[in-house]
Amino acid sequence: MEALVKYKPYEKWRIATLVSVHLLFVAHFVHWKLKGRTLAPLEFNEVLYTIHQGIVTAGFVLMAVVMVATLVFGRFFCSWGCHILALQDAAGWLMDKLRIKRQPIRSRTLIWVPISVMFYLFIWPQVLQAWQGVAPQALHVAEAGGARWSSFTTDDIWRNLPPPGVAVFTFFVCGFVIVYLLGSRGFCFQACPYGALFAIADQVAPGRIVLAKDCSQCGLCTRACSSDILVHRELAQHGMVTNPRCLKDLDCVAVCPENAVQFGFRRPPLFRKGHPMGAYSGRYSNDLGEDLFLAGAFVVAMPIFRGLYDSVPFLLAVALALCTSYMLLLGWRMFRRRAFHLRGINLRMDGRLLPMGGIFAVGLLALVLFMMHSSVVQYHTLSGKRAFRLLAMDADRGVMDAVRLGAAVRHYETALALGLFTPLDLRQELASLYLQQGREREAMTQLEGIVALDPTHMEALHHLATFAQRRGDARAAVQHWEAALQQGRLRSGGRSRDVLVHCVLDLGRLHEGSGRLEEARQAYSKGLERLPGAVPLLIAMATVESRMELDDLAITHFEEALRTGGATPLLHNNLGAIHLRSGRPEKALPHFRALAYLRPGDARVRYTLGVLLAHQGDMQHAREHLTAAAELAPHDARTNEALAIVEGQRISSSTDDEYVKTWQSRP
Repeated sequence: MEALVKYKPYEKWRIATLVSVHLLFVAHFVHWKLKGRTLAPLEFNEVLYTIHQGIVTAGFVLMAVVMVATLVFGRFFCSWGCHILALQDAAGWLMDKLRIKRQPIRSRTLIWVPISVMFYLFIWPQVLQAWQGVAPQALHVAEAGGARWSSFTTDDIWRNLPPPGVAVFTFFVCGFVIVYLLGSRGFCFQACPYGALFAIADQVAPGRIVLAKDCSQCGLCTRACSSDILVHRELAQHGMVTNPRCLKDLDCVAVCPENAVQFGFRRPPLFRKGHPMGAYSGRYSNDLGEDLFLAGAFVVAMPIFRGLYDSVPFLLAVALALCTSYMLLLGWRMFRRRAFHLRGINLRMDGRLLPMGGIFAVGLLALVLFMMHSSVVQYHTLSGKRAFRLLAMDADRGVMDAVRLGAAVRHYETALALGLFTPLDLRQELASLYLQQGREREAMTQLEGIVALDPTHMEALHHLATFAQRRGDARAAVQHWEAALQQGRLRSGGRSRDVLVHCVLDLGRLHEGSGRLEEARQAYSKGLERLPGAVPLLIAMATVESRMELDDLAITHFEEALRTGGATPLLHNNLGAIHLRSGRPEKALPHFRALAYLRPGDARVRYTLGVLLAHQGDMQHAREHLTAAAELAPHDARTNEALAIVEGQRISSSTDDEYVKTWQSRP
């Protein structure tokens, strides 16, 4: 019988599938590094941008496909396609090899955490919008280059992921710590909001683990299950597994010596009598008081960890809060009981702490002190950031609240003074507040400190350049702008791309103002190397090239900006003007048609288009546009003369020459 438990052919297939998923991750990353642009991340967290901004993302499409499949085949993606579950299963396998004991934790309260997190992420924003009378964003596809957050391709594959160090720590907590404390797949069942969605969909899915024929109730299926499901009992009571924790590993199918356990289709649990979790009453790991303690500790710990030091993302905060609440419960048990052990390690015996118990107690005390300290830091950080946002709203209205400004500065200063770490963005925001108070020296000190710690900090370099330009130190300004251009770090999900664009534009304009057009062109070119397709840089580059009479290059960059950024009057105007200057009125005509469509009330545009059409022999449409131009500018002699000529069914060469001269000026 033991050999039967170990025989799991489906496990090899599942491992191969999960390894393939990770190989695809690697291939995706390599493609991005080689090409600079690749498929947008196939991450479920991209769904949040669909919910909040209406942008249809690749992650949203993946979620939709998986949800539809789950509604038919049940909750299978978690086990066969999720990299976090693969990490947890690998951690469990390693712990078994090292003989590190672990056991599942069954809590009345923690089971609601994934559903609560799912509600907070996916439903609560919609409720708030409805309450505030804000119409939901219409679903739309954001083209690459037309928006920073494009739908299906990106030049920032890390755009919605934490920094590498935070990602590694997240994998350690979600893959190892939570498995040791809360049991196999603890993150899936106690924290994951996507798992909660799949669990709900699973209850209406006909695809189930079913009892195909009579069995002897040997219990091997339950023993093989990695999801802590009493498979044999559910099969006996319902003829199938109804528990939404079932991830369709198929280990129970493989291990059945009688071939009685199969995957098949039955009436979904939601449409059957009896609660699908009914077989699990009495199996909880804690009494009611302890479960309430866990819930209370989680509620306290969650806001402390979330965003701590600008480093802890939301789901990592959920995992840390779960682990912390369980650690506190273990400490509570240890000090209440005369004898206590954890996973086979004796911590307390006959009312006396053993050496390992002392180590555990010291670690627990350190955890409590860290939580208390972090709560104070978080209070000042969040209070300061809230005041910072309100001050920004006041600035948009042209109002300045000196009391609020002073309070914000005090909160920021306290958070930075007490914190174990000094987030650079927090220092940058404090520098901005100092500037609003007129404390330029303190602001400079903060910014210089940021650059000293991180020479690649784009925002700090930009502000230092602005300071230098303001005090007339052009050389220092150029040094800071060039440092931002050459080594400034583009951070995912932040404003660093916009800041780099501003740095390049400011540097280029400084060169242009001094008549150094070639240096300005080189600055814009380097900026485009770092930010391919950046429309403001393409326009600036083309404008300089137009001034240098490099018309073919200017046209190339203006047309790229037109394709990337969409039709704008400026682009059509400049392209039309350059084509005219180059003696190509037939190529200028489409741009002035578009310009007249975008700016129908511009008399000069309507006049120019009318003359161009007349020059091409289209007198009917030329008359329409010249008539409109005359109505818009009735006292313009040139327009009236051109209209009179067109009314006579001819256009003179002198009028055409005058028209061409009109557009000889720089665009």
